[in-house]
Amino acid sequence: MRNVLQQLLLIPVLSFLLISCEKEEEPFPPVNSEEKTIIQLPEAEDGPLKTLALDLPPGVATIDLVEIRRDAANAAELNKTLIVKIKNQNALISEPSSGEINELPRNVYTSHADNPFDGQYWTVTFKPGEFVRFLKINLDPSVLVSLSMRVGLGFQIAEAPGARISASKNQIGVEISSKNQWDGIYRLDAYTEHPTNPVLTGVSGPWEMPLITIGSNKLIWEFTHPWANGSNSTTPAGYNPVFTIDPATNSVAVTDVSGLGFENDPSYPNPRYDPATKKFYVKWRYNAAGGFRMFTDTLTYLRPR
Repeated sequence: MRNVLQQLLLIPVLSFLLISCEKEEEPFPPVNSEEKTIIQLPEAEDGPLKTLALDLPPGVATIDLVEIRRDAANAAELNKTLIVKIKNQNALISEPSSGEINELPRNVYTSHADNPFDGQYWTVTFKPGEFVRFLKINLDPSVLVSLSMRVGLGFQIAEAPGARISASKNQIGVEISSKNQWDGIYRLDAYTEHPTNPVLTGVSGPWEMPLITIGSNKLIWEFTHPWANGSNSTTPAGYNPVFTIDPATNSVAVTDVSGLGFENDPSYPNPRYDPATKKFYVKWRYNAAGGFRMFTDTLTYLRPR
């Protein structure tokens, strides 16, 4: 009787083991992935407009304008050649918050052999194994100094056969400018004097202030000048000082582009740039109702723009 019971108990155990073995031997169902390689402009994640400030070396240089990235779905896709068409889309550089930016004149640059341009599309070719390419042009950055306007180019991914174009990172505008040796972001420490308003007289700062190249030896403040005593007030739009530096003596002349009459304050004997500490020391003024508004400024270089 005991043997019969043991045999009966063995039947379900053996059945379980047989089923388990059969399941282990079953192949996994095939994976039908619909994922494709993605083509994107990763810099578009930071906004619709990128600013590219170029050093001023002599002669024509190869400029990397935009990064194009291939996020391959698998190794086989990465090892294929992929041709991408980038459309010339200059509406992107007139993004409202950026102000007026004009198309970079066609006569000041040429397309690069790596990405030929037919007047409407750049052709960018990913070779097997490549996942990053750059859209390039040949340009003499010193030409930008002589242009009397902000310039740039706009780009949009138009075609990528066999791949998927990113829905969110497929277009970007690039403002292209040049920068001389003084260009950069500075810390501003200021003392302002207002002839009729004591609230606007006193120490202000520190502030971060970009000084932007507008000539081989000229810089302009991008933002208006802050007043004093934490008033959160600034001079009106257009009050942008221009620094002209004499490379031989490091002396600095302050003027403006708006006809308001900015000038060096004659009581300050030596407005200058100190190359050892990368600091500007200036005192400048302009005349308005009630008398001169005066600004004594120290600007200390922090980092590239």
